[in-house]
Amino acid sequence: MKIVIADYNPLWPFKFLKERHIIESALKKMNPAVEHIGSTSVYGLAAKPVIDILVGVGDEMQLEQTITPMINAGYVYFEKYNSIMPYRRFFVRLSPIKGSIIPEVINERQNFTNGIDFTSITHIHIVVKDTYHYNRHLAFRDYLKAHPDVRDEYDLLKRSLSQRGFKDSLHYNDAKDGFIKQTEKDALQWIERRNEHKGF
Repeated sequence: MKIVIADYNPLWPFKFLKERHIIESALKKMNPAVEHIGSTSVYGLAAKPVIDILVGVGDEMQLEQTITPMINAGYVYFEKYNSIMPYRRFFVRLSPIKGSIIPEVINERQNFTNGIDFTSITHIHIVVKDTYHYNRHLAFRDYLKAHPDVRDEYDLLKRSLSQRGFKDSLHYNDAKDGFIKQTEKDALQWIERRNEHKGF
C-alpha cells in the first residue's frame, strides 16, 4: 500500500478541538488530559491526514474504564494491540470503504486493513498520565516545534518513505522507528535540561 503524506493543513488543530470535546464529554468522570500529538500537531510538518490524540488518565484501572464510553462515543476499540502495548488503550475513528461494516471492537482474529476496508480519521492513545509513554509523546511534539531543523528532517523522511510501497501502516511505522526513537531520546533529554534550568 502507498502511504499518503499531505502538506500541513491549518484545519488540523480545529479537527483536534472537535475530537477533544467528544472525548472530554465521554470521559468526563475521569477528568482526562487530552493533547494533540503527532505530526498534525506540529505547524509546517507534512503528515498522514490522521489526527493523533493523547489522553492521560489517573491510573491503570481507569484504562479499562475508558472502553465502553469511548465505543459509545463512536470510536472503534482496537483490542488487538493490547498484547504488545498493555500500557495503552487504542481507539480509532474510522470511515468505511465500499460499504464495509466496522465492528465496535477489533481483536487479533479480525483482519481489517487501513486503505482497503476503512480509512482512519483519528487515532486516540489512552495511557496513564505522567508515565514514560505519556511524557515521550509530548516531548517529541514539543521538540519538533522548538527545532525546525529536526522537523524538516522528519518531513523529508516521510515524503521519501511515501514513495515506497508498504505491507500496511505498521510496516511504514517500522521504517520511521529509528528516527523516532532517537528523536524521542533527544527530546526527553531536552525537556529534562529545560526543567532543570527552570528549577523544577
